Amino acid sequence: MPKKKNEMQVIEELKKKTAEEIHKKLPTLKAKQDAINENLQRLQEFRDAEANPYGKGKQKNMAAVTAVYRACDSQQVFGRNLLEEIHRAHEADYRAQMTGEISRRDLMELIKIRGHLLPLWIGYDSPFPCENVGAIAPAENSKLNEHDSVAAFNKDGNWILADIVTCHSNSRYECRDVDDDKKKLTVFARSHLIPLPKWKANPASDRHALFEKNAIVLALYPQTTCFYKGIVHSAPADFREPYQVMFEDSSYNSGFCPPMPVSQKYIVAFREVAGHTASTAPKKGNNHKKK
Repeated sequence: MPKKKNEMQVIEELKKKTAEEIHKKLPTLKAKQDAINENLQRLQEFRDAEANPYGKGKQKNMAAVTAVYRACDSQQVFGRNLLEEIHRAHEADYRAQMTGEISRRDLMELIKIRGHLLPLWIGYDSPFPCENVGAIAPAENSKLNEHDSVAAFNKDGNWILADIVTCHSNSRYECRDVDDDKKKLTVFARSHLIPLPKWKANPASDRHALFEKNAIVLALYPQTTCFYKGIVHSAPADFREPYQVMFEDSSYNSGFCPPMPVSQKYIVAFREVAGHTASTAPKKGNNHKKK
């Protein structure tokens, strides 16, 4: 009787299958781009030859324009679906690595890479960014989903980086602290969870979806898995750039440490929990490990 596959094997097979499917679709993406170029060329040739494309040649001109539009729309839909598949492959790879044993050094690198790979929000159906884009948070009582990344307020009074494993019907969520070697699960109330952004905001088109300079935030302190209070020193000028955040630090005369880079994925609006004082970031000279 064959052995039952463990979670790691299932994820590895999913990764391999997804990668193969993506690779097979790349020629189709190129073909759709070629179709756009061909239709654009035909449109240009028609307009060069037609003395009055908006008069006598109006119908042919409209037909050529429509062909270009349809080719562009076809490529856009196909490309969007392909990008979503690539993102799912990245998430499967993340879960595979988090399921097995991982050194602290590799964990820090994985967290950093995941921040870089946060997909860019592109408004296909709406010109306005939706919730979970950059600084646009969902309602505080909104339902969260399995595999969502969150800032979780633990019993020690720290906001930690965690992943949701199980969702219960009573607004309780079982989460795994990403920095827990034993990978034990802890139940959190919805009020003690802050969902992290699922898309980057593009400063070129959606600057209003970014935290402004001097905004008070909770941000993931570099090389730790804890979120600490800080203020935005500068927002990204390009979607590939991080925020620059100054964390509270009484060892500096200003009360804040020099600006440090934080990915859009790991920065949310500051929130206080009743009866608790916000913990401060590691002091300069510390080893910057989580409390």
